[in-house]
Amino acid sequence: MDQDHFDLRRCIGALSTSFSSRLGAGASQEYHRRFGIGVVEWRVLCHLATTPWDNVIAMANSIGLDKSSVSRALSGMETRGLVEMRDGARRKREAALTDAGWALHREVLPVARAREAALLDGFSPEEFETLLDYFHRLIGNLPKVEEDAQGRFPQPSDGSDAA
Repeated sequence: MDQDHFDLRRCIGALSTSFSSRLGAGASQEYHRRFGIGVVEWRVLCHLATTPWDNVIAMANSIGLDKSSVSRALSGMETRGLVEMRDGARRKREAALTDAGWALHREVLPVARAREAALLDGFSPEEFETLLDYFHRLIGNLPKVEEDAQGRFPQPSDGSDAA
């Protein structure tokens, strides 16, 4: 790797951002057109299909989105009758799919699976498993990235910026 410049075509952060943006935008466009939901709502549906009565913070962490995006999605989904909300432990709001939410999940699922199949065209089952392993390892390394950043730029002990 040339030390005089930073090649974005070989930068994991730049490539993953480009990949995620393009994949998400295409999915959101198709899901909006066909089902009246975006990719955030789809991810919430998927999460609640496997983890009912979860709270916003846990959903945001699992889905990889900020809490406000998940809260907005849940609010709209509750208005549409796709989720039911309740007060949970420590005043955290929890959600679960309604029958309408389950029906929409079943309707979108074949489209989502077809999109993923097209994306993975040409990958063997072994390559797919390796790719998943790489993604999980990269996600697992994210705390190390933040620790490394803290080491380069330590925060003042009182929380204020030093001039």
